[in-house]
Parts: sequence; structure tokens; C-alpha cells
Amino acid sequence: MEADIVAFIAIAVAVMVGIVQLGRVLRAMMLHKTVREALTRENALGPALLDKLDEPKASGGGLGDDRIGLVLLAIGFAAIGFALIQGSADTIRNVSGMALFPLFVGAVLLGRFIWNARRGAEG
Repeated sequence: MEADIVAFIAIAVAVMVGIVQLGRVLRAMMLHKTVREALTRENALGPALLDKLDEPKASGGGLGDDRIGLVLLAIGFAAIGFALIQGSADTIRNVSGMALFPLFVGAVLLGRFIWNARRGAEG
């Protein structure tokens, strides 16, 4: 039973990572197409667009930490709830141990978000 759970979680994580990466590739393709069209049409926005692309991006650290943290906490508590519904002592111990990872990571992300909000940091 535990091997099935681990395999399902690994497959779900792989699918989510694949979807995120596909989204990044599609955004990059759209951006490149927009830049190419602006440059071929001799548009006045072409140089301004290229200058904006050269600007360094601000660090994205902290963006969405609250939402990601809450989702991870929900996943951890849902896993513990599942284990309690199953009722077997081995299942409760194994799944609760597995649930510690999203619980701890979610708690750290929420703590970081709260810490940055109190300091007045934007990210």
C-alpha cells in the first residue's frame, strides 16, 4: 500500500512540474514572438521593449509564500485526516510521518511571509 501512495505522489509531482515548465516555455515563446513582430514592423515600441527586457528583474522571493504555505499545510492536514480515517496504527504512523514534510515547509513559508510583512519587506 505504501508503495502505491509514494508512486502516486511522485507521478502527481512530476505532472505538476511538467505543467509549470510548459507554462514557462509558452510564455517565453509568446514574448519572443512579440519582440520579433515589434522589430520587424519598425515599431516605435521596439527599442523600448528591448530596453525593458535588459533590465534585471527584482527577486521574486516571497511572492505567494502565504498561498503556497497554506496549500502545503492543507495537504499535510488532509494526509493526517486520511490516516485517521483509515484507522490502522501503521497507516496513521506512516502517513503522519509523510505529512510532516508539507506541514513543516508550509509553516516555514508562512513564517517567512509573516516575518517579511512585519519588517515591511516587499519580497
